[in-house]
Amino acid sequence: MFKLLRYYSAASLVAVLAAAVLLIWFYRQVAIQGIVQLAERSNMHLAKIAMDPIKPVLLEFLGTAADLHPGNASPPPLPSELARSIKTLMQDKFIVKIKIYNRQGVVAFSTKPAEIGFDRSDNQGVIAAIAGGVGNALVYRDTFNSFDGVTEKDNLMQTYLPVRAGPAEPILGVFELYADVNDLVHQTERTEFIIMAGAILILSALYAVLIVIVRRANDTIELQQRTIRERTETLELLSAHMLKSEESQKKRIAFELHEGLAQTLSAAKLLVESGRDRRVCNAAAAAKCVRSIIPVLQDAIQEVRTIATDLRPASLDDLGLLPTINWFCREFEQRHPGIRIERQIPLREHDIPTPLKVILYRIIASVLDDMTQHTNAGRIHLALGLNDNALILLIDDTAAEALDETAPPPTHIKPQLRAEFARMEELATLSGGVFSAKRHLNGGTTLRAAWHV
Repeated sequence: MFKLLRYYSAASLVAVLAAAVLLIWFYRQVAIQGIVQLAERSNMHLAKIAMDPIKPVLLEFLGTAADLHPGNASPPPLPSELARSIKTLMQDKFIVKIKIYNRQGVVAFSTKPAEIGFDRSDNQGVIAAIAGGVGNALVYRDTFNSFDGVTEKDNLMQTYLPVRAGPAEPILGVFELYADVNDLVHQTERTEFIIMAGAILILSALYAVLIVIVRRANDTIELQQRTIRERTETLELLSAHMLKSEESQKKRIAFELHEGLAQTLSAAKLLVESGRDRRVCNAAAAAKCVRSIIPVLQDAIQEVRTIATDLRPASLDDLGLLPTINWFCREFEQRHPGIRIERQIPLREHDIPTPLKVILYRIIASVLDDMTQHTNAGRIHLALGLNDNALILLIDDTAAEALDETAPPPTHIKPQLRAEFARMEELATLSGGVFSAKRHLNGGTTLRAAWHV
């Protein structure tokens, strides 16, 4: 059997976790892009501000360093004015390193002297700046710096600016600025953690709500399946009883026709043949023969009427349901002298829908016949009334006083009780009604059928 709750719990948990991971990844990408854009703008602005006042001295220095080659042990000295400006820039806590490259990509100056003289012509930032553009790169702590070929210990933003005398002048070198973006990265990481925690809480709450909804849906589905199974069992029981009831009815009618009507007609036939075979038959004998045939024919007619009445009383169409019920109860009490039927029917004929009249008669006739097989109360209470736009039929054979037809129906029906009164349940259900039954501890049974009218 398919376990909806278990399957949905596992699938939704995986989906929620995947959604959380995707949200975090998406935010991280957006945050990194934001850091890069903000750091690029800040770095470029800072580098231009720092480079503009020293640009003449910087151009002069690059002119002297134009012939510097890798491994050259004697780089040109840094002009004092340029040295003071760089020292002033380095006092800014956001600037961690400054480099100056000549036209060939050789490091002519670095705040870390060990890097002077190295060839960085293959550095993509230097290449971009010598080509006239601006190179930028965000390098996270403990991440390999592809521009410099080392692993950085801080979160840095590298900016490479071309150095030239004017917009139309040739590029003489590259000015590189390393800015510390630790605070910005830490702030982003804190925000990322807060968003991650919030997303996990929200998704967990959503997951819990979905589980509750699915649990209730699963309970509803199981209840519906249980109801379907019970109805299927009831239909199987009703079908079996219907087949048995139809065969019993056919057998009874066949017996009445064969043993009753057929025997009566056979007797009439013998009387007719007896009168025909007499050789001498005067008027007196003929009259006597006719008189003997008439009672036999009257019995045959009465038997036909009895069978027809059992099949469908003519009074049901001619007079209505209420007179037919009264007639049937009188006939029932005559057939069963030890049982008395107490009727409580505060209705008028037009209060009962026409399609339900024959159904009600069939139910009453069937149930009363069934109750004679097990009742010991000596009385049967029959009630038919209206309550809240519902037509309610109650049949009770308990020894207690009549039950109130407004009482709520019993909620559980034992299979044995269903089998005993399957005909009533079948007729009530097929006609759009609701059937219920209850066996009392002190003996007796209460049967209830209700139709919305």
